Amino acid sequence: MLRDALSYPQRGPGWLWTVITGSLLTLVGVVLFVPLIPVQGYLLRVVRSTADGRPNPPKFSDWGDLFFDGARSITVQVAYVFAPVMLVLGAVLAPALGYSQAGTFLLAIAGLVGAVVAVALPAALARLATTDRLAAAFDVRAIAEAARRPIYVVAIVEAYVALFVIAGLGGVFVLILVGAAFVFYGQAVGYHLFARGYAGAVGDGRDPMERPAGDD
Repeated sequence: MLRDALSYPQRGPGWLWTVITGSLLTLVGVVLFVPLIPVQGYLLRVVRSTADGRPNPPKFSDWGDLFFDGARSITVQVAYVFAPVMLVLGAVLAPALGYSQAGTFLLAIAGLVGAVVAVALPAALARLATTDRLAAAFDVRAIAEAARRPIYVVAIVEAYVALFVIAGLGGVFVLILVGAAFVFYGQAVGYHLFARGYAGAVGDGRDPMERPAGDD
């Protein structure tokens, strides 16, 4: 899946303008947070489009919807990472307060919780995108059911590779446009893979990009 997904942002007419738009918003978002909201909305649209079996990436359009979806996506992400972040903060502060052993324990728990979040969050975002309901992103049973499927596990591992390698490389140079382009491009690839894994997990176990046209 990863090899095929690497070319995903370059598909369809107008793809270059889409990448440029996302890159500029990402660049400005380093200083002003607001432009990152429609970027997150666009990435949620990538998930929805991919899960529907559409081979080409969506465009930046209907900006009101992008802001709305972006705000919901950020809400879900903050809710999921809140616990591990607080645990890490507690682990950092504990030694300063004279509780060094507690700090080690909290750090271990943070690692465990963080691993669970890393597995669950892609499914949560996919459920938000495909159902258009915020509450669906917190349906533990449905998320756990998807997360146990092999196609989901493979897809999110490949997605995190794309996010950490491509987007991570861009993060080093994010204050210049080429760096922002890497960040946006890597995110588009990663979210595309999230959707492929989730759609396969809740469907027939097949990658939605490999289903014959018109196959339900």
